Amino acid sequence: MPDNRNPFMTNDQLTMAAVLQKVEADTALKSQRRRNLCSAIRALGKLMDKDLSYLPAQPGYYRKLFKELHPEHCGLSRSRIANIKSDVLFALKRVGCIEGARTYMVPFTEAWQVLWDKAVVAGRLRRDVSRMMHFCSAQSIDPGDVDDIVADRLRNAMVDESFVNDPIRTHKGILRTWNKLVDCVRDWPQVKLTISNDRDDYSIPLDQFPQSFRNEVSALVKQWEAKDILDDTGPIKPLKPRTIKSRLYRLRQAASAIVLSGTPIEEIPSIATLVEVEAAKIILRFYLDRAHGKPTSQIHGIAVLLKTLARHWVRVDEDHLDALKALCTKVDPGIKGLTTKNRDRLRQFDDPKNTCLLLDFPFRQMNLVLSHDEGRRRDAVQAQIALAVALLLMMPVRASNLVGLHIERHIQRTRSGKKGAVHVVIPGHEVKNEEDLEFELPKEVVQLLDRYLNDYHPRLTDEPSPWLFPGRSPGEHKAVITLGEQVKAHVFKATGLHMNLHLFRHTAAKLYLDAMPGGYEVVRRLLGHKSSDTTVRFYAGMESKSASRHYDDVILQLHRDLKEQPRDGQL
Repeated sequence: MPDNRNPFMTNDQLTMAAVLQKVEADTALKSQRRRNLCSAIRALGKLMDKDLSYLPAQPGYYRKLFKELHPEHCGLSRSRIANIKSDVLFALKRVGCIEGARTYMVPFTEAWQVLWDKAVVAGRLRRDVSRMMHFCSAQSIDPGDVDDIVADRLRNAMVDESFVNDPIRTHKGILRTWNKLVDCVRDWPQVKLTISNDRDDYSIPLDQFPQSFRNEVSALVKQWEAKDILDDTGPIKPLKPRTIKSRLYRLRQAASAIVLSGTPIEEIPSIATLVEVEAAKIILRFYLDRAHGKPTSQIHGIAVLLKTLARHWVRVDEDHLDALKALCTKVDPGIKGLTTKNRDRLRQFDDPKNTCLLLDFPFRQMNLVLSHDEGRRRDAVQAQIALAVALLLMMPVRASNLVGLHIERHIQRTRSGKKGAVHVVIPGHEVKNEEDLEFELPKEVVQLLDRYLNDYHPRLTDEPSPWLFPGRSPGEHKAVITLGEQVKAHVFKATGLHMNLHLFRHTAAKLYLDAMPGGYEVVRRLLGHKSSDTTVRFYAGMESKSASRHYDDVILQLHRDLKEQPRDGQL
């Protein structure tokens, strides 16, 4: 047997093989329960494709497996997967691999039960914090004793002793809910828990900087907005709001890095302070240290912004500008085209079954809604997701253009009735690169669109909305992040595939180039790229495997044709 031992497992660590032996020898368990636990442990070994003696008896090691495990890919039902998770966790607790074997499912203590009953006024919020309540009950911690130390113990238990998909994110959600209950439930412990903001704890709000710096930033934003078309100091055309927002955030990151590196905040009176060469080095070195010395697109973006500000706002001399350009070159991560992460995600579509699952998703999703429709808003949201995916597959536009589709302005019909053609037309001034986009929808998608508009769109808002994907607030369309999370969750639940709104653009290019190697011009037009160079830079080489398959087919067919031809001297 090959040695595929887990390199992170210590020599004295208990293995799943040892857990299996202990469970088999546990005569205190009923025979059927013992068989179920043993079956689950053996199934875990098959799912990991490793001998049990090479697998550690540690729940966190299997978190990624269970997070990505899906019936469409492993041949197991959802209930069987759930039973394997439950039984493996029980077995680990049973043999002592997890301390506190009754961590989450013990009944509430009397004090916690009283608090649970009082929290009924908070609706579903109390359910969201129930894991902490069970945990404290199991650890004999009274409600009044909950503090940041208890919260940290809960987080550690979730990381080390559970199969929770994303324990850190789930833990933060529990703490946020706890803090809400402090304000809305009478007699709830009046202790608000600290939530670490580990993603953006290095960014200082701009309103904490000197007034002169803030005034200059305000003037800079006005220049970017270019509302005065006769102003020669601003850009040739106004920057889009999302571009301004992105630049402001990077400016804030740069200014924060200077402060966090030791410069007093009051010593940053102007943007010119940030674009000094030595200051730029401090800023970039701060983020390089966070990235373990590896250049990233974020660091490169900050460097480019500093260079842009130096040139167009501060107006430094050429030597100064050349020094900043050199820094940009040094922190350029060299990513051209698709990132490694996106290439990895697209690899799932090398399997024809996965491609079929994605292409069939909108229609399966809509059929599911139709078969279980109870007239709820939730049913309408599911129909909305089906339509969103269908549109992205046929017209892979950017996420902002998708959520911004206006029923009257963007959806144009050649004539009324079912026999007319339906086009989605997006003018260039609404597109990132200002290229006009137009797509004719196939009849299957038109049928889905019409059903959605007639039966489900009216349920999504209390008042009529002109937006194809209306938001909760009157008169607004749905937020990109909201639709993106919903599409991601529903597609994975139905297919086991990892998708996001932008990945549909890359997927469209891959599927077409797989079928038509070298068809960059069609992909360019489909994605709305201004230049074919952009298309080639992103997708060159993506179709190499399909090109090889096409070549193999040609060679094999040529071989068959030559074999069928009569040889010299034969009739």
